[in-house]
Amino acid sequence: MQKNPAQLQARSRKYARIDFALIALCLAANAILAYLIVRESSLYSVFVSCILFGLSYAIHLSFAHGLFKLPKARLVEFGSTQKIGRYQAGEIYLMMRELLAPHRGKEQPRTYITFQKYDGAFVLNSLLFNFVKPLNAVYISQHLFQILKPGEIKAILAHELAHFYEYIRPLSRVRFALMGFNALFPIYLSLDAGSISFWQAFLIWLAFSLLFNFSVNTWLGRTSRDHEHLCDLSAARRYGVLNIANGLFGVCKTAEIQAQLYKALLQRIRNDNTLSIDQLDELLFRCENELPAKAIGQKDIQRLVSNILASPQSQQIRKPLNAQQQAKEDQLIQKAIDRLLLDRDFKLLDWKRFDFVIPDGRLNHAEYERLVRTLDASPQHQLFNIATDNVRESKSSTHPTVAQRILFLENARLLDPSIPI
Repeated sequence: MQKNPAQLQARSRKYARIDFALIALCLAANAILAYLIVRESSLYSVFVSCILFGLSYAIHLSFAHGLFKLPKARLVEFGSTQKIGRYQAGEIYLMMRELLAPHRGKEQPRTYITFQKYDGAFVLNSLLFNFVKPLNAVYISQHLFQILKPGEIKAILAHELAHFYEYIRPLSRVRFALMGFNALFPIYLSLDAGSISFWQAFLIWLAFSLLFNFSVNTWLGRTSRDHEHLCDLSAARRYGVLNIANGLFGVCKTAEIQAQLYKALLQRIRNDNTLSIDQLDELLFRCENELPAKAIGQKDIQRLVSNILASPQSQQIRKPLNAQQQAKEDQLIQKAIDRLLLDRDFKLLDWKRFDFVIPDGRLNHAEYERLVRTLDASPQHQLFNIATDNVRESKSSTHPTVAQRILFLENARLLDPSIPI
């Protein structure tokens, strides 16, 4: 049974109201706890409290460390004629102006171009730290400008801006307050007549942090899939169902190629006693740099991997492994395969059943109609050979499968014929 857009929007508003109440409660609790701790504590207790407070925020900000290290550049740093994929920076700037036009007078996110092929597109929106530019921004991979058409790029960015302006949980924007409670409550529980034991306080903090962060992530995850559907719908209203669908195809095809590269390299490393899994990232990087912009198949990937492993650069990093080292390598490789679900045999739809007019991995109007009928007939099959596109594996994921997203948009279009195809 397909989800009704109106029901999802009502559910989103309900959770937003609850979040605002929780934010007020959390801020009040933080103020009371801070007052009680300072009033009852000795100097040493305050020192221990500061350490645990710092640890809580270090965990919270750990993601920001990777974000700041992410190879990227702001769109405004490019010259207007400088190439980003197949487009000039000036063209992308005009796209962003068009996308942001309905949001004049509101906060404007910065636009970052990321240089890693598999970054896709995502958005960050902090409430009180919005003066930190990377924390209030929309990010999009340079690679998407190489493989997507203008309407598809606009649809992907419209989806991300829908997150930025509407479909983002208020509680996720104030994690600083949550981390404050994460530190203050265990500290208060650890106080004993104004004194505190560091290790007792640390163990209480550790146990509470695991429980608290799991609870927060579970609570925020309740609407994540709903928000993905609603952001797709927002993008489809502006740029059409086909553009958002073809944009999703481009993003997922890139992820599928990455998974196939990982699998091919891991298999070759396992069967070669002169290569180590420690060299996987280097070999993957070199394979990615040699990938053509056009779509490629499994045979092309195997040929590419063979060429990379036969290159002089690969000969320089080869080092014979003894039996013990080989056994350890085999265990590490199997763990990587299990973690990435690379050995699963997924049931895939045959694209020839619907991509028949121009078999290019994207759909026109007639092909889209055939795809919808195919998805209705085979609901358990998937479009891409990746775990995140599998119905069972994606149940605990923040994103629905591509098939689920397309069927939701088709249902919305049937309910509201004004949504363009």
